[in-house]
Amino acid sequence: MKKHLFLFLFTTILILSGQLVRAQNETTASINGLVADAGGPIAGASVIAVHEPSGTRYATSTRSDGRYNLPAMRIGGPYSVTVSFVGYKSNTDRIEKLALSQNATLNVKLSEDANNLSEVTVTATQSKVFNSGRTGAAQNISRTAIQNLPTLNRSFTDFVKLTPQFSVQFGSPSFAGRSNVGNNFTVDGALFNNAFGLQGTIGSQTGSQPINMDAFEEINVNIAPYDIRQSGFTGAAINAVTKSGTNEFQGTLNSYFRNQDLVSDYNYAGLKAPVTNFNLKGYGLTLGGPIIKNKLFFFLSGELERRTDPGTGFVASRDGSTGPNVSQVKAENLDALSTYLQGLGYNPGPYQNYALNTRSDKLSAKVDYNIDDKNTLSLKYFYFRSYKDILPSNSGAPANNRQPSRQGLPFQSAGYGINNNMDNLNLEFRTRISNTVSNQLTVGFNNMNDFRESKGGKPFPLVDIMNSDGTSSTAFGYEPFTAFNTLKTKVYQVTDNLNIYAGRHEITLGFNYEGYRTLNGFAPNYYGAYSFKSLDDFYASAKTGVSNAANYSIQYSVMPDGSFPYAKTQSNIYGLYIQDAFTISDQFKLTAGLRADLTDISSSSTLRNENVENLSFVNGEKIDVSRYPKASILWSPRLGFNWNVNNEGKTQVRGGTGLFTGRPPLVWISNQSSNNGVQFGSESIANPTNRPFTPDVDAYRNVNKSTASSNTAYNLAVTAPNFKFMQVWRSNLAIDQKLPGGVNGTIEALYSKDINSVYFRNVNLNTNDATPLVGADNRPIYKSSRIYGPGTPTPAKPNISDAIVMTNTNKGYSLSLTGTLSKEFKGGFFATAGYTYTDSRSVNDGGTIAQSMWRDRQVSGDPNSDAMSYSTYMVKSRFIASMVYRKEYINHLGTTISMFYQLQDGFRYSYTYGGDLNNDGLKGNDLIYVPRNKSEIVLVPEITDKTTDLRTPDQIWSQLDSYISQDNYLNKRRGTYAQRNGLVGNMVGTLDLRIAQDLFTTVSNKKHSLQITFDVFNFGNLINKTWGVPKFANRANGVLNYKGIDPATGKPTFSFPYMDATNASPMVNSFSNSIDETARWRMQFGIKYRFN
Repeated sequence: MKKHLFLFLFTTILILSGQLVRAQNETTASINGLVADAGGPIAGASVIAVHEPSGTRYATSTRSDGRYNLPAMRIGGPYSVTVSFVGYKSNTDRIEKLALSQNATLNVKLSEDANNLSEVTVTATQSKVFNSGRTGAAQNISRTAIQNLPTLNRSFTDFVKLTPQFSVQFGSPSFAGRSNVGNNFTVDGALFNNAFGLQGTIGSQTGSQPINMDAFEEINVNIAPYDIRQSGFTGAAINAVTKSGTNEFQGTLNSYFRNQDLVSDYNYAGLKAPVTNFNLKGYGLTLGGPIIKNKLFFFLSGELERRTDPGTGFVASRDGSTGPNVSQVKAENLDALSTYLQGLGYNPGPYQNYALNTRSDKLSAKVDYNIDDKNTLSLKYFYFRSYKDILPSNSGAPANNRQPSRQGLPFQSAGYGINNNMDNLNLEFRTRISNTVSNQLTVGFNNMNDFRESKGGKPFPLVDIMNSDGTSSTAFGYEPFTAFNTLKTKVYQVTDNLNIYAGRHEITLGFNYEGYRTLNGFAPNYYGAYSFKSLDDFYASAKTGVSNAANYSIQYSVMPDGSFPYAKTQSNIYGLYIQDAFTISDQFKLTAGLRADLTDISSSSTLRNENVENLSFVNGEKIDVSRYPKASILWSPRLGFNWNVNNEGKTQVRGGTGLFTGRPPLVWISNQSSNNGVQFGSESIANPTNRPFTPDVDAYRNVNKSTASSNTAYNLAVTAPNFKFMQVWRSNLAIDQKLPGGVNGTIEALYSKDINSVYFRNVNLNTNDATPLVGADNRPIYKSSRIYGPGTPTPAKPNISDAIVMTNTNKGYSLSLTGTLSKEFKGGFFATAGYTYTDSRSVNDGGTIAQSMWRDRQVSGDPNSDAMSYSTYMVKSRFIASMVYRKEYINHLGTTISMFYQLQDGFRYSYTYGGDLNNDGLKGNDLIYVPRNKSEIVLVPEITDKTTDLRTPDQIWSQLDSYISQDNYLNKRRGTYAQRNGLVGNMVGTLDLRIAQDLFTTVSNKKHSLQITFDVFNFGNLINKTWGVPKFANRANGVLNYKGIDPATGKPTFSFPYMDATNASPMVNSFSNSIDETARWRMQFGIKYRFN
C-alpha cells in the first residue's frame, strides 16, 4: 500500500510539473541580488546577464521586493550584467567567473539622476569560499587546476585528491573514511557510477578514465551538501561539468609519454631493483566552436591511450641470487613445470618479465542550443572502450595471496583480462518560466558492458602450489572468477525539479527516478580448482593419478538444459523532495528540506528452493531465496545554514545536519540470484580421496550432477526482508575567515553516524555450539563449522558451504577534523595547504561477493557479530599542499610551475593466524592474540612433510618476542587481540611537480601556443632515495600458524614461520620497503598544441 501511494504521488507530481525542472546534480551556477534606489527596492527592473564567450543571454526582472534570480547559468565567464529601469541610469557590471554550483550575489543601487554616475552602487559577492549557498564540506576543482596540476593517470582521482578528506584504496577515491562504494559520480548531470559496484567508478577495473580530462571545465566534491536535491551517496557526491563551445573556435592536440627509462632503477638504500620494460603513450584532442553564433555550439573531445606495465617486479631465484625483488621460488622448478604443462597441451605463459597491457578509447560530444534568453538545451554523448590485464585474484588462495611476492610467482595464465565499455546519452533542458519560476530537466541513459578474458586461453583447472609454510609458491590455469564472468548494466535516469522564488524564499519541489537493469554471470571455480601442498604432490597426482590435493573445488550449472544461469536484477529508486532556502537576512541563510526515497528491488531469477525453505538455520532462522527486500521509503530531513558574521564577508560560519541516503552496489543484491541453490551446484573437498588432477575441466562436473530439486551442494546468499539502503546522519560545522594577505582560512568538523549500514551473517554457522579456548586467548571454538555441511548430503539435508544473509546494522561512524589555508591569484592561479585528522570505524568495508565479504572479515570472536573496527578507508593523518604559478615574458613565452604534496599514513593491515583456529571453516580470518610473555603461548617448530624446523621452543619465543617488540602496534597490544586494520604502514610524503613551457604567438587574432610539459612524480625520491618510499607488511596474514591443540594442556599450539624457509631466515621486521613504481620517482613528457 505504501509503495503504491508513493508511486501515485510521484506520478502526480511528474504530470503537474511537466518539464519544470532543476537538476538534482548541479551542472550550472546562478546569480541573485537586490536592485534598489535611495528610497528602497525597485520592482520591475530589467536584469540581463551575457556570457561573453558564447553570447548566451539570461534575462529576468526584479520582483515586488526588488530581488531577482538568474538560475541555471553556464559556468565560467566572464559575464556582463546589465541592470536598467525607466528614469534610472543603466548599470553594467562584470563577473569574471561563475564556479560550478556557485550562487553569486550582485546587489545594485541606482540613482534617479541619470547624469550622476557616481550614485550607482554595486555590491558583488563572487567568492567560492564566502558564498551564502555554501554550507557543508566541499571542494571545487577549477579549470586552472585541471589544466595545470601534475597528473599521472589523467583521471578524476588525480584531481579530487585536492579534497582534504580524500583517501584512495583499491584504485577508487574515498572521502572522510567512508567506503568508496558510497560515492555518487555525475558528469553533466548524468549518473557515471559503476552501479553494479564491482569497482567505485566506471573504468576503474581497467585503470582508465572514461572521459578525456581536457574536456572538463570544473569538478565539485560535496561531502556534506545540505541541498536536498543531492542524494545517492554516503561518501561524497562528485559532480563534474564538461566544456561547451563558444563563439570562437578553440581546440587542442596533445600527446604524452612514459616508459621504464623514466622510472628510478633503484629502491630504498641503493638496492638495485630494475623496472621491467613498460611504456605508456596517449593521444588526445578537443575542438569546440559555434554552429550558429550566439545560438548553437559544439564541443568534441577524444583520447586514445596504450600502455604496458610490468607484470611483476619480482624474479625467481636463480643460482642462489638474492635481492629485494628476488622471490624464494626457484627458477629451475618453474621452468620444469612449464615444460611439463606444455606437454599436456597447455601453455602457462611466463612467470616473470611479462607485461600487463592496458588500452582505452574515449570520445565525447556535446551540443548546446540557446533557444532564447529563457530556454537552453544541451545534448551529450560519451563513448568509452577499455581493456586491462590483471594479476590473479587472492581470494581463496593459500594464505590469501596468489600474486607475485617474495614467497612465490604465479604464471601469467593465472591472470585475466577485463573489459569495461560504456555508452552514455544525456539530455538537459533548462527554462525560466517567469521571474518567479525556473526549471531544469535531465534525462539520461547509460549502457555498460563489462566482461573478462582468460590469459591462459582455453579452459584449464586452476592449480595452486604451496610452499612448506602454507604460502603460495605458484599458480597456473583459468583464473577462478573469470569463466562466464560478464556484466551488462543499463541505467535510466530522470531528474525533474521546480524552483519558485517568493520574496526571501527559494522553494524547490522535485523528484528523480533511477532505474537499474543488470545481467551478471559469475561462477567461481567453474572449471575446477586444486591446491597442492607442494610441487612434488602435484606431479604425483598428475603423473600417477593419486588423489593427494589439499583441496578441490568446482561449481556447475544444474539448469535442466545445462546452460549457464545468468542473474538478472532490477532496482528502481523514486525520490520526492521539498526544500526552502530562506534568506532570513543579508547575513543569515537557512536551508531546510525533506526528501523521501522509495527503493524497490526485484529479480527475474526468483526461483524457489523448497528444500531450503524447510531447513532451520541457527536460532531457528528460515531462508527463502525467492524473496527480495520489500519496498521501503527512506526519509532524509536536512537543515543547513550560512552566517555572514558582521555582514562584512570576512567571517563565515556554516554547517548543517541531516540524513543522507546512498545505494548498495547492485552486486550485493545480485548475489541472491546467483546463490540460491537451484541454478548452481558446487563441491569443495578438503583432502579429497577421489579427485586426482586432470586437465579435463569437465571430468568431475557430472559426478554429482543434479537438478534444481535434487541439488545437494551449494552456497546461499539472501537479503533480509527488511533490508534498507545505506543511510548516515551527517553533521558539519565550519568557520571560514579572511586572513591578512588575501588568505582564506577554514576550520571544519565533519561527523557521520551510520543509521543503516550493511553487514553479513552466515546463518549456517552454529554459533550456539561453541566452547571457549583454553588459555589467555579464550575466543569461542566451534564444535562444528556448519549446521548443514559435508557428510552424506541429500536434497533435504544439503551440503551448504555458506548461507549468507545481508542485513543492516547501525554501528559505524567517521569523524574528520580539517584545517585549510588557500589563496587565489590573478588569472586563477592558487596555493593551498590543509591537514585532516580522521577516525573511522566500520563493520563491513565492502566487496563484491557475499561469501567473501563474510569470510574475509577478520575477527577475534563471533564471525557473525557486527563488531566495529578501523575502516580500511581510514587515513588518520593527511597533510596536503598544492600550487599553480605562471609567468609570461618577452611576449611569446610563458612558464607554469605546479606541484602537489601529500604526507599521509600508509595502508592498513590485520594480524591473523594461518589456519583455522576457531573451527569456523575459514582460514586466515582469525585475529591473533598477542602474548604478554612466553607463558601465554605454546610454540612448536614449523615442521611440514617437506621441511624441518630445528629451532627449540625457547629459540622460537626469543625470535617472536623480538618481533613483537620491534612492532610498536603489536607491543602495545600485548595481552589482548590484534584489531582488524590495526596495523598501519609508515607515513609517506610524496611531491609531484610539473613544469610547462609555452611558446605562443597571435595570428589573425587567434592565439596559437605550443606547450612542452615535464612531470616528475615522487620528486623527493629523485633527490634522496630514502624519501617517498612506502612500506608493505611482510606477513601480517599468517604471522603465526595454528598447528592444533596440545593434548596435554588443551591449549592451542602455534609456529612462528621463517621469513625465508629455504635459508632459515626468521622474520625480524614488520615491514619491507616497497619496490613497485609508487616507491620510485617517475617522469612523464607531454606536448600540446592549443589555439583559441
